[in-house]
Amino acid sequence: MRIIGGEFRGRSIKHPPFKTVRPTKDRIREAVFNMIAEKVPGARAMDLFAGSGAYGMESLSRGATGSVFVDNDIHCVKIINENITELGLEARTKTFTEDVFRTLELLGKNKERFDLIFSDPPFNRDMAKKTLLTINQYDILNRCGLLIIEHHLREFVPEAADHIFILRQKTYKDILISIYIKK
Repeated sequence: MRIIGGEFRGRSIKHPPFKTVRPTKDRIREAVFNMIAEKVPGARAMDLFAGSGAYGMESLSRGATGSVFVDNDIHCVKIINENITELGLEARTKTFTEDVFRTLELLGKNKERFDLIFSDPPFNRDMAKKTLLTINQYDILNRCGLLIIEHHLREFVPEAADHIFILRQKTYKDILISIYIKK
């Protein structure tokens, strides 16, 4: 895996070697960042179900001011922390080794807000829908912020949750990228 654009363009990042982790292909990540390019500089980002942390690292490389990484697998968080250290991003990042939904609740109760939230949950477990609903419930997406969910094409996600609405969807074989905006 590598960083596609920005300050760290071309730099390799480690990814977990487990079959339970499904790293996002470089070309899909590149397409996502092409769609959201103007929202990245100066943004506060969060990478949920982070795996290697590729979405968060890419956003930092492209000018995000900070990123939070959340994954419940201690081995994934270890790799994320190694990537953070390798790129010298310790001062701009925070990692949580915790259940994503408990972390969202905690961040919401602490009035944390984000401009970009990336979510790549395990497929076909209704976690894409649950992520959207939980982010809405705890109000952690800033107004005009984007929520990007990578999910299986057949997995249902609602078009809206209160003030968070679908902005765009793009299909890559059996993967659907759903981009939401908070109005």
